[in-house]
Amino acid sequence: MQFIIYCIINKFILNNILQFQIYCVNENIVMELKKLATIQSGYINRGKIEPRDDGTCLLLQAKDVDAGQPSYRTDALVRFMPSLSGKDWFLKHGEILFMARGARNFSVLMGELPENVLAAACFFIVRVSSPEILPKYLCWYLNQLPVEEYLSRFSGRGVHMPVVRRAVLESIDIPLPPLAIQEKVSETDKLLQIEQGLYKKLAEKRKYLITEICLRAIRQSK
Repeated sequence: MQFIIYCIINKFILNNILQFQIYCVNENIVMELKKLATIQSGYINRGKIEPRDDGTCLLLQAKDVDAGQPSYRTDALVRFMPSLSGKDWFLKHGEILFMARGARNFSVLMGELPENVLAAACFFIVRVSSPEILPKYLCWYLNQLPVEEYLSRFSGRGVHMPVVRRAVLESIDIPLPPLAIQEKVSETDKLLQIEQGLYKKLAEKRKYLITEICLRAIRQSK
């Protein structure tokens, strides 16, 4: 059954890729990120975060995100009592978290969230402000090779803790195909992730099956 689903998903992905090839990429409009979204740094705490059961806010930290997916989890968020300022943003559905510190920069699209969740200072929060771009498409593009190469040139590489400055992030050029193409790109990326998950499960089942056959052969040879 999983193999059938895998084949169907693969067909959808190939069909979408064909549509992208038909669309002329040269017609894309390109705009800097700062013209498409508002960018805010995460919550900056003056000292150590002290967990409190009676805390009014939750903190989403680097440990709560997975760069490989990319994805996030909310089951182990720290509850604490922050000193909020007017510049602090509570995370909302559709916003993008950009990891600004460390050797690997990546973006995660926010989905369902508990109330009063703050992002840690290692993140920038990207809030789309233009109707010309879909948040899920923007998140996808920020995880692609052109952005990685751009950041490798302009961020603080070669230091103990590389940091992407806000001005560098704001200046990233974002191609703007029609919204229909953005939707197709996002859909294809989602299908690709499902496909990769199914492929991993199929590989695990295949490994289990081959191992069982080998063990059975050893038992029967006695």
